[in-house]
Amino acid sequence: IQQHLIPALTGRPPCSREERDLLALPVRLGGMGITNPASTSHRNFEASTRLTSPLAATIAAQDQDRLVDISAVLEAKASIRRSNREYQAQQAESVHGHLSLQLKRHVDLAMEKGASSWLSVLPLDDHNFSLHKGALKDAICLRYGWKLPNTPTKCSCGTAFSTDHAIICPKGGFPTIRHNELRDVTASLLSEVCHNVATEPLLSGESLTHRTAITSDDARLDIRARGFWSAAQDAYFDVRVFHPNAPSNRSGSLSAAYKKHEDIKKRAYGQRVRDVECGVFTPLVFSTTGGMGREATTFYKRLADMLARKQQKPYPVVISWLRCKLSFAAVRSSIMCIRGTRSSINRPLRDADITLATSEGGIPQDE
Repeated sequence: IQQHLIPALTGRPPCSREERDLLALPVRLGGMGITNPASTSHRNFEASTRLTSPLAATIAAQDQDRLVDISAVLEAKASIRRSNREYQAQQAESVHGHLSLQLKRHVDLAMEKGASSWLSVLPLDDHNFSLHKGALKDAICLRYGWKLPNTPTKCSCGTAFSTDHAIICPKGGFPTIRHNELRDVTASLLSEVCHNVATEPLLSGESLTHRTAITSDDARLDIRARGFWSAAQDAYFDVRVFHPNAPSNRSGSLSAAYKKHEDIKKRAYGQRVRDVECGVFTPLVFSTTGGMGREATTFYKRLADMLARKQQKPYPVVISWLRCKLSFAAVRSSIMCIRGTRSSINRPLRDADITLATSEGGIPQDE
């Protein structure tokens, strides 16, 4: 597994012992769930023996009237699950304690709720929950901050190329595309459960005295929906995506970064939405690694609840599906920022080009 399987998945040389222990952890604890049979076989054997002992005793007794106590089996299963979770938590604490600071930062980002959904869901093409081979390798390298292969030495903007720079570089418009994808996905889901849903709605042109509020007449927010938080009231949402490893966000904690960006949006739009639009404003702050801020988490939980009630589906299924959509959007947009072409190879078509091509017989004449 360490010498052949993991290198085939990651596109890297065989991993170190530290990395192997990390990848053996569950996805929710920052690993990839590639367990090490040499260290788990004894626990699995004990669990299997414990679960099958009632059935084994019945077979050994050769008593057809003796029934297996199903309640005892279910209780044993629950006990084994609790024991496994405790063991995994202890292993994670031990492994995380030996990681470098840079790798520990990436693991903390991967452990955010929903950030690793792309790695644990079935690759269903119908829901677009799949990545091609190259994208999968890139996504794994991004997850752990490993160097990506076949990257340029310089960005097309002239700056030295690095993964962190590529994710935030505005040239090529990829950060805008990433923002718009999250906006459009959210607006589409809101249209299923709310009325009067619109993207980029123009706000009323009234001035405010608040010194940090945006008072321009052409101010817009990302989404408007009626009846989300309360009936007959407009709710306004604005999306922001930040990169946790950008210089401005790297020094503080992740929770502080989320709160900082939420507060920036609230200061810019909160008072105007409340006092002028008589609505409710909610900032939807995401990280490029797939996590989200406190207010965005609350928003998507309520959205999942509304979708579950309308579609008559279990809430856990809907919220998991929703997190997968957002997680794949984050992964694909990060890969696009790194692998996308930022410099245009097209040039305006001139009349001289057409004239030259026609004169040389390059364009056939109509018969």
